[in-house]
Amino acid sequence: MQESQIPDTRSNLPPVASSEGHELIELLARQMPMVLAAVVVVAPTAFYIHNLRMGSSEWVERWLALALVLGAIRAALVVAYWQFRTASTLALWRWIFALGSLASGSLFGAFGWMAAQTGDGQLMVFTIMMVVGLTAGSVASLSADRLVYGAFAVSAMGPVIVRFLLAPDEPNRAMGVLGIVFLVTHLGYSILQNRTMRDLIRLRNQEKALARDLEEARDRAERSNAEKTRFLLAAGHDLRQPLYAIRLLLDSLDVGDSATRASRVATIGESVNAISDLLERMLEAARAGSKGYVPQLGPVELEGVLRQIGVEFAVDAYSKELDLCFVGTKLWAWTDPALLTQILRNFVGNAVRYTESGRVLVGVRRQGRNLQLQVWDTGPGIEAEDIPKVFEPFHQLANPGRQYGGGHGLGLTIARGMADIIGGDITVSSWPGKGSMFAISIPYADVPALAPELEFLPSHSASADGKAFSGRKLLLIEDHGPVREILSELFASWGFEVEAVADAAQALATIETTGRGPDILVSDFRLPGGMDGLAAIRRLRAMIGQPIPALLVTADPAAPSPGEGIHVLLKPVGALRLRRALDEAICLSISGTAPATP
Repeated sequence: MQESQIPDTRSNLPPVASSEGHELIELLARQMPMVLAAVVVVAPTAFYIHNLRMGSSEWVERWLALALVLGAIRAALVVAYWQFRTASTLALWRWIFALGSLASGSLFGAFGWMAAQTGDGQLMVFTIMMVVGLTAGSVASLSADRLVYGAFAVSAMGPVIVRFLLAPDEPNRAMGVLGIVFLVTHLGYSILQNRTMRDLIRLRNQEKALARDLEEARDRAERSNAEKTRFLLAAGHDLRQPLYAIRLLLDSLDVGDSATRASRVATIGESVNAISDLLERMLEAARAGSKGYVPQLGPVELEGVLRQIGVEFAVDAYSKELDLCFVGTKLWAWTDPALLTQILRNFVGNAVRYTESGRVLVGVRRQGRNLQLQVWDTGPGIEAEDIPKVFEPFHQLANPGRQYGGGHGLGLTIARGMADIIGGDITVSSWPGKGSMFAISIPYADVPALAPELEFLPSHSASADGKAFSGRKLLLIEDHGPVREILSELFASWGFEVEAVADAAQALATIETTGRGPDILVSDFRLPGGMDGLAAIRRLRAMIGQPIPALLVTADPAAPSPGEGIHVLLKPVGALRLRRALDEAICLSISGTAPATP
């Protein structure tokens, strides 16, 4: 429970979420025995001095009895507080202590009033010392609560002050004025003492909160290190198997006939694809966990997203005789289309993989200003205690032994990270033995005013024969020699005139020497020298004076996606994907639209 903070003009400490009032009342209760001890000592002393100066009196005997009885009652209340205190009764105990102080102060004030009527000088001197001393001494013990102290100070000094102010002679009235000054001074010190106590409590609570935060940060760091270790061990397991196969196949290439060697080369290609797939998934996981990734949010037609997912998994579902159903929708969402597609791809991919019979159903439900995309399956289901585990990296309930070919266990980890990036909320419902439902909630978007569709220019559509690339000049910036050589040969085989350099400085020098800009740029992101690939592309564009198409190839999942007609490809990039990206970049530069895809 956060308490409202009392304005404090003398303290710049920020408010903290703590039971500050509760701690002040406990401090008051801890100091109350000292107050009661003072009463037990002072009250009999006053009784003795009065009898010594004025003789025995019935009212003084009654006064002493009341003072001692009241002290016993207050002591019992303090004991009761420590036994029955709760946060809900805080205000009640505050008023109980305030009433006790008021009663005690009133008794001493009554003694001062009666002593003033006697006219005995020495008795009055003692009475003034007693009242002022008790009021001053209580500043330290009762200021934990200003109401409690104020009730005692005013009731103890008030009657004496009034008695002096009502006196007919000037000296007594001056004493009354001086008493007011003393009372106001004591109240002021009490306020300062209370503020100091509050500041100390706040500082202590802040130190406790800081200690908790540091402990939590340490625990998070330890968990993160443990997760990284497990992540690397699992990744090493999944990488080691295809690498082992490649090593054996390479060693056996000189054995057997040409058909056998061709089969082994094909198997090596499959192993390389497996390694590439794992690295791609790991990069996606890193990108999903990167705080620097900026999503490209905008209105997205969900029908197109669902249709794309349906095409991708139709063959897999058909091979298992599953009924893969997509409920049509006209709804639009405000999201990043690429990240949303990847999230649904993970949901549907898992549903198809782990469902042996029945169907997988994908649909959209409207929930106020949000949409929930749901993927239902009739698979084995997940136990409630296992649901959080499916989002852990490299954790597979159906593949605990990490057998090769059973997936990597990164899909839902990636999905959760991407959902965080686009502001989505993933929920899971599952019924063991019956199936599961994975869903993501994203904001609804109004249907935008769509621009008229542009026709593709047939002369610049994706070409398999390389005619779209023939005679075009390509500038390649790649610092790794073997990769630069392989890419140069590959681009040349597609019809490009290739100029390959190792860094941005060489690229700039090439343009200055030839005086002619390339038709397309391909650059690695991490380059030697003081200029990376993105800066090099921008610099070359500025030198040439036009936004020539460009590809930026990188292994960094946190690399920027600048737009600007710059296509970003994450390594490892296969030849088919690289060729398609080149074709799209050139087509966009000429027609302003992407080529049609088969």
